[in-house]
Amino acid sequence: MRRGWRQVLALLMLASVVSSAQQTDDVERQRQKGLARVAKIMEMEGKYDPMFSRVAPDTMPPSPVNSRTKRSFDLMTSRVAPSKWSQQSGPYVITAARLTEVRSQLMYPYFDADHSGGMGDLEVNINTQNTQVNKQLTFLLPFFGFGLNYTWVSLNGYLGFSDAPFNWRHYPLSFPVPQWPDIPDPSFIGPFYSKCNIGELKPGDDKSRRPGVYWRLERDLPSREDQFGVEIRERVKWDIREGIVGATIFKPKHVIIVTWKNVTFSGGSVNTDAKYVTNTFQLVVATDEIRTYSFFNYEYMKWTSHTEAGGSTDEGQGGVPAYVGFNAGNGTRSYEYTPYSQKMYIRDLAVAGNANGFPGRHIFRIDEKILAGCCRREEELKEYPLTFSPEQGNMLGGTLVNLTGPCFKTGYRLTCQFDTTAVEGHITDDNRASCIMPRLLVSGYVEFSISINGGPYYWRGKFFVETPLTAPEGVWFKDDNYQQHSPMSLEINWLAGNLTMNRNAPVVMSLWGYREISIRPELIYIDTLVDGIPNTGSYTLTMADYANRNNFDKLDLEMGLIMMNLTTPEPQYGLKQSTIVWSRPIPLAWYFHYQWEQLYGTDWQIAMCDRWIENDRNLRNFAYEVERCPCLLKQATADKGRFLPDFSCDRDGNTECKYHFGAIHCVRTALPNKDGAGQQCCYDRDGYLMLTADKMWGGNPHRAHNLGKTPYDEANKVPSLSHWYHDVVPFYTCCKWQGEQSPGCVTYRFERRSSQDCVGYQPPTAATVFGDPHIYTFDNVPYTFNGKGEFVLVRVDSLRRVLDVQGRFEQITKNYLGEAKASLLTAVAARDNISSIVEVRRRPTNAIWRYHLDVIVDGERVYFDRYSQKIQQFRECVVYTPSNILNQSHVVIMFTSGAGVEVMENMGYLATRIYLPISFANITRGLFGNWTFDADDDFTLPDGSLGPSPDISNFQLIHNEFGMKWVLDDKESPYLGKSLFMHDNSRSSNYYYDPNFEPEWKPHPDLSLNATTDMSEIQQVCGDSYQCYYDYVVSLKRDFAVMTKYYQDQFVNIKDDALKAVISCGALPTPPNGRKSTFNFLSGAEVKFDCDPGYVLLGEQRRWCYASGDWNWPEHGEVTCVTEREFLMMQQGITAGAVLAVLLPVLFATLCFASYRRSKTRLASPHIYDVSRPASRPTRNPSSRPIISPPILTKDPNYSPVSRSEDPIIWKSGPPEQKLLHETPLGRSDYLSSSDSVDSSSSSVGSGSISGSFTYSNPASRLDPLGCRPVTVPKHFDGDYDTHEPVDNKPVIFQNVLWDLDDTLSKESSV
Repeated sequence: MRRGWRQVLALLMLASVVSSAQQTDDVERQRQKGLARVAKIMEMEGKYDPMFSRVAPDTMPPSPVNSRTKRSFDLMTSRVAPSKWSQQSGPYVITAARLTEVRSQLMYPYFDADHSGGMGDLEVNINTQNTQVNKQLTFLLPFFGFGLNYTWVSLNGYLGFSDAPFNWRHYPLSFPVPQWPDIPDPSFIGPFYSKCNIGELKPGDDKSRRPGVYWRLERDLPSREDQFGVEIRERVKWDIREGIVGATIFKPKHVIIVTWKNVTFSGGSVNTDAKYVTNTFQLVVATDEIRTYSFFNYEYMKWTSHTEAGGSTDEGQGGVPAYVGFNAGNGTRSYEYTPYSQKMYIRDLAVAGNANGFPGRHIFRIDEKILAGCCRREEELKEYPLTFSPEQGNMLGGTLVNLTGPCFKTGYRLTCQFDTTAVEGHITDDNRASCIMPRLLVSGYVEFSISINGGPYYWRGKFFVETPLTAPEGVWFKDDNYQQHSPMSLEINWLAGNLTMNRNAPVVMSLWGYREISIRPELIYIDTLVDGIPNTGSYTLTMADYANRNNFDKLDLEMGLIMMNLTTPEPQYGLKQSTIVWSRPIPLAWYFHYQWEQLYGTDWQIAMCDRWIENDRNLRNFAYEVERCPCLLKQATADKGRFLPDFSCDRDGNTECKYHFGAIHCVRTALPNKDGAGQQCCYDRDGYLMLTADKMWGGNPHRAHNLGKTPYDEANKVPSLSHWYHDVVPFYTCCKWQGEQSPGCVTYRFERRSSQDCVGYQPPTAATVFGDPHIYTFDNVPYTFNGKGEFVLVRVDSLRRVLDVQGRFEQITKNYLGEAKASLLTAVAARDNISSIVEVRRRPTNAIWRYHLDVIVDGERVYFDRYSQKIQQFRECVVYTPSNILNQSHVVIMFTSGAGVEVMENMGYLATRIYLPISFANITRGLFGNWTFDADDDFTLPDGSLGPSPDISNFQLIHNEFGMKWVLDDKESPYLGKSLFMHDNSRSSNYYYDPNFEPEWKPHPDLSLNATTDMSEIQQVCGDSYQCYYDYVVSLKRDFAVMTKYYQDQFVNIKDDALKAVISCGALPTPPNGRKSTFNFLSGAEVKFDCDPGYVLLGEQRRWCYASGDWNWPEHGEVTCVTEREFLMMQQGITAGAVLAVLLPVLFATLCFASYRRSKTRLASPHIYDVSRPASRPTRNPSSRPIISPPILTKDPNYSPVSRSEDPIIWKSGPPEQKLLHETPLGRSDYLSSSDSVDSSSSSVGSGSISGSFTYSNPASRLDPLGCRPVTVPKHFDGDYDTHEPVDNKPVIFQNVLWDLDDTLSKESSV
């Protein structure tokens, strides 16, 4: 028995060895047969050229000719496939002649044999039973917004990126599939999407390649140095660059070549020659992993439809032809190549296109959106999309725009219209034309359209106009010497390639100025700086060359730009105008200062500053109408409805801040006010607001907003230029070129462009939605609502405000246990009054690579990856992404009303925050509640009635009685409005609406027993956040819970800190030549003052800001800084005053004592006061003399008062009508009283005899109030004196002066 088994085993082993030997022999025979076939092919081809051969290239021995540019075989024409390059042969360099030769064929090389005897590129595993094979790409292939690294090659005429249904129920086909996800929606590139079989060659056709599907992938082309790699790289590069607009710098990194050779239609009759009715076409895909281009090459087309689509069984004609185009898959987007796809015009594919001059070649850009590079028949088009590049240009014009649209002919007349300005274009070939962008005084998107032979402007697109400050610099300076008023030289650089690729072409450098002296702004040519210099991209100007220029009629131009253009326009474009590159606005002192010195003198800066101040004072006051600045940096960055980053001083981007030294971040108002003005606020490293009252580098209000104001062609409203003219150039003339303490700069800082402090600033309120989804209302009510559909987040419809913000909630994707009973936010749409509709939506998971969010404005996708397009202005709104966000994952929408919508994406999950200023209080409705500062009425229903009580733990009650009441429909409702979302693929709001969806109702749901997630991990991630816990348990996704916790914490911190109101005491100016310890002027701040070296501080050295919003009272006066010399002089004055204060009383006492002694001596003589009167002088009635009142009070230090007696003085002799005047010492108001007033009784004559002398009526009180004896009274008064105008019924007030004496008759007073 054992012997039998051993024999059996031996026989089996012998049979296995024999079978293996037979298989080896078969393989060897096949190999030998293949080698013989290869030899026959190569003998038939004569010479080997892999670009044209059927045999793939192999490692060839070095040519006996020592040249890298000559070969005895041709890789491009052979049928034998190339193999890997051998290092021994050295790097290959292609010549221009060889490049022309390899580009002379329509089809790219594909091989049905190789040097090892194999089948080359032919996919032998693809047949009628197995229609596709999988291919791994090992690199990123951007296609239609997705980033892919795998593909399927299908017999059915497409390159797929997902499984496709084998049988279709209905024709014509429609993509994306409306029934997705119930029915698969395949992603594919389809040059001829139809059911195919492998056909056969006609008898006798032995020279052709074998029928079938060919696949070839060439990777890492930039590093390749073998002949085939270099030639493929250069061929693809130049075919794409010259085949489609906008690819002038494209360099392919990977190339895929798929060829369908002699494929026939499915269902052909075996009794006919249907197997010989075949099509041969090719797909070439090239990418640098950012941009992707594809060629459709159609060599010959004999059939159009398979039998299931209605095609005939013998010739494949009739029915519904094949689908030609692209589908992104997953129910997203598609592009059908009309008018050929599924139309009888599909026959024209082999004769149309004309890319690179080849009939049958069609070219596309396919990475983010599909752009056709070939002309098409117009009569069958429903839309006329214009493909052009670049899609943006400087407002000042000169950008060369290449375009593709209709089929051109050489003799056609082309007119290009930008906005409302038309220019003549030039036709390059059947597919391409070009025109020069004219000067446009607008910003943002404008319509770009073309007309053929004066016909209608059917073909159109959207062109983005960049302002001179946001556009890339075409001309720039090596250093900042251009900002000086008298530099010696300037080194200027420019983008030479934007003018022409010819570096020897002569160019012109000219200077232009800008001014606004009327309603129409003027951009004026000033001078040609240099002409005929080569286009090298650099040149140095010497300022002395312009010293003798005489621009007498242009000396008021203080700002301008430098323009570079070709001396002679490039003949290849056939245009009469030259391309142009511009600098950004610059001051022109470096050019004009010689002439300004002759006109104004060496202090021309002062004269020009004074002129600007005078002109600015004559303009309308605008500063009080702009927004108030936030007090703190955290407030400014959180106020997403009114302020956006100033990209000239941005902590996330450009940190240079050359106009705001010491600032780390500045913000601007997003949109101009009704007069075109704007606000700028800058903050120091401590986060405090910088004011011009402290330094000249503070932010200030702007008379003209940088983005301009409609209509843009009026003074003060031109984008960038008006802003520079009114707000930036004066900073140079008044401050930067004079100094911070100069009178002109002081006027600029404190009067004309004074920073506004934050007194009166009111931070906005905010509400948010995040997770699945969790909501915080404006009144800080948190709750959870898991609806499915499109809902109203905020709706305002009042007489003053109109605002709609809507959100789309879709169900969470399945977890590893099955269905997840919750929803999440996937899209947001917003509109304010008459603004554009802005929608931000999450992209599919596989499409999140370059862009994370889709931004759709008025139905058109917009992108923010270019720096000049980070801020984009639309109708009554601005949309921007922060400068450090490169993947479009953070988008902010800002409206003219001050409302802001912020949408963020992280790890595929969305969150939205809405910011509203105080003007929206008491008028909001929706899921974000009724903002009344009262949480009890947040659940107000659409009709205004009060909804359920805010019991945040009752998810089901909130869902049914409040949340679902705010669901939207496509039909407009007076309480809800209508859906603002753009619905693709014939969908509507009802597509997303599911009234029967029941989410998890428990705030703290139980973790499934089958879950692999540990409860301790959930607690560690979520802490005390029930929102995070809910999301983790329901979705079973840790990253989802992490982002929920992140968004929640972020919002709470913003609401409790950044949006919290603060108390400000207002600006506290820094004294000239001094400094402050801090720029903080909020409640509790203590500010200490100090002076610069050489100065002495006077006044209150410390100030405190009280909680009442007031600074403490400066008991020692306002702080000032004086020079040491001034301080010493002040000290000397104080010392002298103190000395005088001591000496003057002594002097007065001495004089009084001397007067007393003199008076006593005179009283001893009885006749010393006798007065003799002339006989001719008549006597006067005492009542005729005027009543004299006390004198005017004055502070004249030289005044010496006349003595005053409490009692009237009585004359001893002389005229009885003469009376002594009562007077009060000047400046002694405390001695004046009602009893001191002089009246008739006080002027009466004392009792006693009348004689020629006078005595005191009361000798005991003869001292005046100063304690002195009265001075000697003159004998006569002439009656002539000057006085102030008397008041009726009041005494006349005289200055305290003595009247003149004369012996003539006294005159009556004229008073």
